[in-house]
Amino acid sequence: MTLLLVLRSGDLVATVAPELGGRILSLTREGSEVLWRNTDLLGPDLQPRAAVPSEPAAGFGDWRNWGGDKSWVAPQGWEGPEQWHGPPDPTFDGGAFAVSDEHADAVGLVSGDDPATGLRMRRDIALHGDGVTVQTTLTNVSAVRRRWAAWEVVQLPIDDDDLRSGSVRVCTSNTRPPRVLRRLVGDLPVSVSDGFTEVSIAEAVGKLGFPDYDGWIEYRRASGTGLRLSSALHTGSHPDDSPAQLWMQTPVPQPIAELGGFHATAALLELELLSPLVELAPGESVTLAVRWTLF
Repeated sequence: MTLLLVLRSGDLVATVAPELGGRILSLTREGSEVLWRNTDLLGPDLQPRAAVPSEPAAGFGDWRNWGGDKSWVAPQGWEGPEQWHGPPDPTFDGGAFAVSDEHADAVGLVSGDDPATGLRMRRDIALHGDGVTVQTTLTNVSAVRRRWAAWEVVQLPIDDDDLRSGSVRVCTSNTRPPRVLRRLVGDLPVSVSDGFTEVSIAEAVGKLGFPDYDGWIEYRRASGTGLRLSSALHTGSHPDDSPAQLWMQTPVPQPIAELGGFHATAALLELELLSPLVELAPGESVTLAVRWTLF
């Protein structure tokens, strides 16, 4: 059995899986689920349907995407040691976290030391009246300087109604269009106005970056419910020049060669926020605090 921790605050209930990358697997409000999770890998009780392998999958095409919310390390890539080679990876997305502090409505989780990046990660998760706060801290535990950013990734479901009238909105300080970071299948429809950028939910697979992010990104579902992520604004260079990013996917018939054979079989999106890239001396840390607001 995989350890699951249940946090409660009023009508909010979060289920956290320390052994599955320290992620939030489920967040419900008055019994309604907010997050996407992989029902091929997880049963209704949130337990894995099969034993969790002791080693992570070999490549992105075999990545075990459990779903929910997790913290990663940026920049992502496979070309050199200055990039995080994940997911999958053995420490953060695919590793077991230790429980350092546990309360009825909050928990602190600490990863192992990752030799590839030289980092140790801490995730502090706390429920509050209308949502959640997730704080990610990366500490350089190596003997040399490292340059990294903290990266929070929240996976949310897309249903047929969302395809007709759902959208993602990003508060922006400029009317420039977002950066196209990946265009793999179809197109992500974008409209830009003074104060925010809106991306309609579409049958597509791709990723956008928002260099002019100005404090929040939110998913507005067709049902009228939604989730807003907000973070403080920081100067400095961000991965892909984009402190906020959006990944969107709907099912496609074949694996995608450009993504190492990854096969998009589920309809979901990712709201992503990133800290600046920070050069860390041994023992130094970078922190990203993200507030979730449910509406």
